[in-house]
Amino acid sequence: MPGSDTSPSQPGTVVAATDLSETANAAVRWAVEVASEKGYSLHLVHALNLAGWTTDYQELEAKVPVQLEDAARQHLDRITRETQHLGVDATWEVQIGQPSEIIVAAARRLRAQLVVLGSSGHRPFDPALLGSTAERVVQRATCPVLTVHPGDPPPTGRIRRILLATDFSKEATWALRASLELLTSADSEPPKVTLLHVYHVPYEFSMDSIYGPAAPDASVWEAVAREVGSRLDRQTKALEAELGIDIVPVSRGGYPPQAIVQQATESQVDWIVLGTHGRTGLAHVLLGSTAERVIQKAPCPVLTVRKSMDESLGLDFKRR
Repeated sequence: MPGSDTSPSQPGTVVAATDLSETANAAVRWAVEVASEKGYSLHLVHALNLAGWTTDYQELEAKVPVQLEDAARQHLDRITRETQHLGVDATWEVQIGQPSEIIVAAARRLRAQLVVLGSSGHRPFDPALLGSTAERVVQRATCPVLTVHPGDPPPTGRIRRILLATDFSKEATWALRASLELLTSADSEPPKVTLLHVYHVPYEFSMDSIYGPAAPDASVWEAVAREVGSRLDRQTKALEAELGIDIVPVSRGGYPPQAIVQQATESQVDWIVLGTHGRTGLAHVLLGSTAERVIQKAPCPVLTVRKSMDESLGLDFKRR
């Protein structure tokens, strides 16, 4: 059920999903920060998932969902008033149903520029086995998604340092453009960017690997390091020329999710930026992805951007 007008009244909208937990409150604070910086409106979404109670145990009294909705509306109305005092136009809605579906639908309906949500809420579980609302939203959202963790520090002003993990694909380049568009206003400087590529060389080195032929011994690592350095240098120069920003290239060997988290910790970045393919299905659930594993372990919020998302959202950052 919507609270007030749910049509965005300003050029862009940030959708903040909240289950009213402390982690969700942290995510809302990040959403307010981005909305304030960009002059976007904020739309709060709260989903009541009652299916388990009504099908697994016993039917709820008719008044219970109504009471839960009323309590949620009161909380959201209070958050909205507080947000508006900070100069951000805010609306809200409460819906009954599967949370990820409701969040994704709201973002599409409002043509949101960003979805912000917490990585866990009142019911934490092992996302590697069961999947989570955050991961489902990352897989299916048609706009960038910022995932905030329970221990992430609150925003303290403009984002100054970001880490972009690149696999040299178009997805990575698109993710950086989207991130800069969200973080940079007309009168602000872009954040400092660390461009990271993590490479892993298995013992059984494949001759048709993207890194080129090499023998499976110490020379393999040397050859790969040189090739990675060359590709990273080319991508860095191309992005600097296109976007007019300074980029620090870094390469590391190792398991990609772990290396990304380590680099983010060492560089003390404010955001990690990842381009994703948005794959779904059984293989995706069983194997997971680099993006999902980074989201689970990262020391800071993680922005994920799907290249397959609607490019008409206007993510065309360019420094003048």
